[in-house]
Amino acid sequence: MPCNYTGWTGMRAYHDQALIDEFQRRGIDVSAIYNGQAVSFARPVRYDIVGNRLVIIG
Repeated sequence: MPCNYTGWTGMRAYHDQALIDEFQRRGIDVSAIYNGQAVSFARPVRYDIVGNRLVIIG
């Protein structure tokens, strides 16, 4: 993925996308925070090791 981001906001977006990419590479279901186009960390998540997925806490 090319990095065309600048400043704090851009680097945060780049970090978030890299995190999603790595989760997906490991086969982790990220549908709780990623819809295929946008990432949202508005609510805290935890890793469900049995289900191999991220789940919303609360």
